[in-house]
Amino acid sequence: MRDFIGNSFRIMAISLVIGCVSVFVAKAQNIGGLVVYPENVETLQDNPTNYDDPLVNGNGINVPGNAETDNNFTPSEKNFQYGISAEVGFSSMSKYLNVPLSIGYKGFNLTVAIPFYIQKKAKYSPTPAFPKGYVAAYGGLGDISAELSYKFQYPKIYDCISFTTSFPTGNKNRMVKGYIVPMGTGSFDFIFSNSFQYRHEYFRIYNNISYRLSGKCKRDLTMSVPYYDEANVLQTGQENINYVTSNGNFLSCNTSFDYPVLSWMSLHAGFAVMNSSAGTIYHKHTYSWNDGVNEFPTSKSNQAYTSVDVRAAIAFSYWGIDLMCVVAQPVYVKTENQNIKDSQKFNFYIKLSKKIF
Repeated sequence: MRDFIGNSFRIMAISLVIGCVSVFVAKAQNIGGLVVYPENVETLQDNPTNYDDPLVNGNGINVPGNAETDNNFTPSEKNFQYGISAEVGFSSMSKYLNVPLSIGYKGFNLTVAIPFYIQKKAKYSPTPAFPKGYVAAYGGLGDISAELSYKFQYPKIYDCISFTTSFPTGNKNRMVKGYIVPMGTGSFDFIFSNSFQYRHEYFRIYNNISYRLSGKCKRDLTMSVPYYDEANVLQTGQENINYVTSNGNFLSCNTSFDYPVLSWMSLHAGFAVMNSSAGTIYHKHTYSWNDGVNEFPTSKSNQAYTSVDVRAAIAFSYWGIDLMCVVAQPVYVKTENQNIKDSQKFNFYIKLSKKIF
């Protein structure tokens, strides 16, 4: 642990000296005990981690709990409102703390969410050092988001239309033992969403449709590379690789049926349909020892898939605190990328949340 903390501070110091969080300098030699290779960027595109991340897409833990449902159907007595909430979430890929801050006027609401990863994992192919194919990172600010929404509140129907901008505040170049484990997407992303809820005396129906439009992420890598000069003498030069990538655009539809067993407990059953486009990757190579340029045209990365999950959940509420426990089992997965198909397996999500005031 001491070595890990020391290495992390060395990497942070190097980043501060560079002075630009969007530029990542990697060398094929030890940097604070770490070795970094350009394959990191390409492997991340082929093993996308964001689609199983509830902070990025919310496709696992967006069913409202009992206390949240009560808040949705309780009209505000004042035109102007404000509030602070807190939530802690756990999934197979991440553990996080999220703090949404909101202000509202009548039906309009602006919410700024500040997420912090307690742990986040990025998927890489299995190696002797990491036989399970995952690399863990502990701690890090995620991508801060700002959501503008408008809600309709009726005795039995609640509907909320929202537009969210996600800012690349999370460190996209966070390293663990030579592997990039990004805290964010590295791009400005936009999410359009509609949440609908119908409340009956004996049951509730919930539906959420969202579409995430991914922006472009830039990474500039510099590697030390051996070469022979004109006198056939072995020298060390630099190879610069300029990457421009984008994650696939993501469409999800979540529907659930909610049965309130008790005033403080409810059962949920439903399904989710998710579709991701392929995403893109572009890179250009330049060299310090000559004027050569090796440019690769923009191509599709391997993020395209369609999947259908069946989901079950149990929700508890006490003192205004919501506890959601969700399990998901894919029943249909269509993809050309085996890495994605392997990750679409039985999964779980847990969220603890409370509106502070």
